[in-house]
Formats: sequence, C-alpha cells, structure tokens
Amino acid sequence: MLNKNFLSTTILILFLPLLLKGQISQEISIGYELNQLMGDVGVNKLQLLDGSGSLNYRMQKHPHYAFHLGFSQGILNGNDSLSSLSERVERNIKVQTPYKAFNARIEIDYFSQLIPSYDFQQTPYIFGGIGLMSFHPMGNYQGEWLELQPLGTEGQGTVLNSEPLYSTRAWTLPFGIGWRGQLNSLWVLSIEAIWNLTSTDYLDDTHHLYVDTGLLEIEKGEIASYFSNPSNTLYETGTPRGNPQNNDSYFALNFKFGIHIEALMEQCAKFLHR
Repeated sequence: MLNKNFLSTTILILFLPLLLKGQISQEISIGYELNQLMGDVGVNKLQLLDGSGSLNYRMQKHPHYAFHLGFSQGILNGNDSLSSLSERVERNIKVQTPYKAFNARIEIDYFSQLIPSYDFQQTPYIFGGIGLMSFHPMGNYQGEWLELQPLGTEGQGTVLNSEPLYSTRAWTLPFGIGWRGQLNSLWVLSIEAIWNLTSTDYLDDTHHLYVDTGLLEIEKGEIASYFSNPSNTLYETGTPRGNPQNNDSYFALNFKFGIHIEALMEQCAKFLHR
C-alpha cells in the first residue's frame, strides 16, 4: 500500500502547475483504449485484447509541462486457455473485470509549446502520476457472469484462509510516453502508451494458494467451490494458484481526439456577437 508521505508529495507535485501564473491552454478529449491485463491469469505476452473509453482534461501553463486529469472505464479480461504456458492452460481460470479508473498526472513535453497556440504544433512527451480505480472480477457460471470477490475463491473470509475478502479499490501509478499534435486552432490528436501499476494482486481474483474445495463448498457454497478450481485437475490444498509476490498491472494504448477550449470559446464568442 502507498504510504501517506508518498501520496502527499505526489499530490503536491501534480498540483504545482495550478499555482503558476501566465497564459493557459486547455483541452478536453475523448479516447479509446486498447487494454491488456498483466496478472496471474491469461496470456503472458502483449496482445491488447480489451477496449475501454476515456474522458480527459489537459491544462498547460508552461511550454514544457502540462497537467492532466483522466477517467477511463472498461473491462479487463484474463483467460488461461489463451496462454502459451501449459500450467495456465491446465489451471483453466477465466475472468473478466469491469473497472473504472481516475488519474492525475504531469506531462513533460520534449518540444517547447506555444501557449495558447492557434497553429499546428506537435511534440512527443513522457508522463507519470497517481490514480484510483474500482474493479469487480467476474466469472462465468452456466452462462451467467457472477462477481467473484464475495465468494472468497481462495478461502478469504473463512476458516480456510486468515485473510479477509480483498478490497475492490486500488491505487494506481500510471506512466508512459505519448505524442500530441495540435492540428489547427481547434482540434487536437494524441496517442499514448500507458502502463498502470496497481496496489492490488486481485484484478484477476487470483493471488496465492488453492484451498480444499469441499470445505469451501460447505463454507461458501457450490459456486464458490467451482470458481476456486474450474480445472479438471484436482489440486492439493496449499498448491500455488497465483503469485503473491507481484501485484497486477494493465497496459493501455490510448487514442485521443479533443478540442482546444480557448479556440472553441473564441469561436462561440464571435458567433454570439455577430
């Protein structure tokens, strides 16, 4: 879990641009992300299987620095049957995880940007920040998608496991690279490659050890027992089900199209005062 000093320092750094004086350039954009869950379940190489939408606000007061707020919503998928690792195929876990994520970050532009600009300008950039996400891993049982966290598939919240049910909220650390082009006075296009580290190992509901499925059925019911081990292999109690040493993350390739707010307001003002 991220400590308080780290959080307070990061938040201070993120909001420094708001304290700067001078001209301002603002954008609002929508985006489409190609995502991939990087966890204990599913493929073990980059394939960009999932999609999500994003809404973004960007403010720039310095030629090389910008402040960005983003919200994204989508579904992350993990399917062992698609993996090239035989042990994952045999394990046969399949999850889909709807999520919502909010982040704040700083962007550092390589080329100096005019503020505000009404002509074409472009730059590659790097970025980093902090965020918060909510997620709800789900499994398919007889054609119906059911939420997995309340079932305690590794015995959480029962006598089989001393750990409580995991939280469905997590901190995120988004960072990556991008390219932004202001096409003219109004339209802006950008492409980003984003890596989202998280503070949880439960995006795919898979964390540590198998428990006795018979005892779990007594504690939590038949459905919990099924999702604990959907494989045809009978795993002994205490056999590793996941890797608790590494938290889950997810990768996103984001395509964004937006509007330069100052130019839009000027056009609206000219239209209203004709």
